[in-house]
Amino acid sequence: MKKADMLTGIVLLVLAGGVIWGARQMPQSATFGPGPGFLPLWVGVILALLAFILLASAWTRKLTQKDTTSPFPGAKALLAITGVLGGLAAYILLIEVLGFLADTFLYVAFLLGIVERERWQVTLGVAVLTTASLYIVFQVLLGITLPSNMFGF
Repeated sequence: MKKADMLTGIVLLVLAGGVIWGARQMPQSATFGPGPGFLPLWVGVILALLAFILLASAWTRKLTQKDTTSPFPGAKALLAITGVLGGLAAYILLIEVLGFLADTFLYVAFLLGIVERERWQVTLGVAVLTTASLYIVFQVLLGITLPSNMFGF
């Protein structure tokens, strides 16, 4: 993990430099307060500071057993990641066709039943509770219209 932390610190430091450079191109102040470059500049400065802290801690840390293992996921984890991303792509493509309720139920059931290999009683219960909770919060309480199919749900 030491190499991964050092690589991450370097990438974040380069990203912070780009943010700071871009923020310096914008005005820092406006007529009545901070300008459009004020917040990005300080976000870049904080990101650079945190990147330096990550680099310093990785540099001074001694090697452990964890550092000898690869930071990348194995084949089983990659399969799960692919399943989640594929399911999410299908969710996005089918939300207008199936509607929010049916599509969300199927996506949660897919994640728990297929990707996580949970028992089907737990999978269906969580899928129903998740879909019902989201419907209540967004449709009933907040009054936000959710995508529906040709049958109205």
